[in-house]
Amino acid sequence: MNMNNKRGISAIVATVLIILITVAAVTIIWAAIIPLVSNQLEKGSACLDATSQLTIVDQGFTCGGAAPGDLQVQVKLGAGDVTLAGIQVIATDATGNSIAGDTLAGTATGTLPGKNEASILLHPTSAVGTSTVSVAPMITLGATVETCDVAATLAITEC
Repeated sequence: MNMNNKRGISAIVATVLIILITVAAVTIIWAAIIPLVSNQLEKGSACLDATSQLTIVDQGFTCGGAAPGDLQVQVKLGAGDVTLAGIQVIATDATGNSIAGDTLAGTATGTLPGKNEASILLHPTSAVGTSTVSVAPMITLGATVETCDVAATLAITEC
């Protein structure tokens, strides 16, 4: 067998192939990672805006009683450009057990506050002696509704 006429890949061709494979790999990774990161940045930015605008009013109508089912929370939305899809209300008792309800699912009732408005939400909690209440904004991103982090927490007084 004559091995003198057999030739391998030249160093230049091998280098070009390695560069092309690297560029293709970077392009594939870039196409997969960038949409993922940009979607998370969009959610984070929108949630930050909504969370900074939603507060619990610490007077008047925010109170609960010793009996279950009578927790009411007065929430206020700031003057910023935020549109809420709903509000999640989380009632916590003295032992740390929590019951969440939201206005979209109907487990918390009331009207959503408009820009620079306050409204009262009712949470039909089954807990006796609710000690704290928290609220979290729910926003629409694309076709999905996202629940953001807790915007405000307040100790509950009796009505």
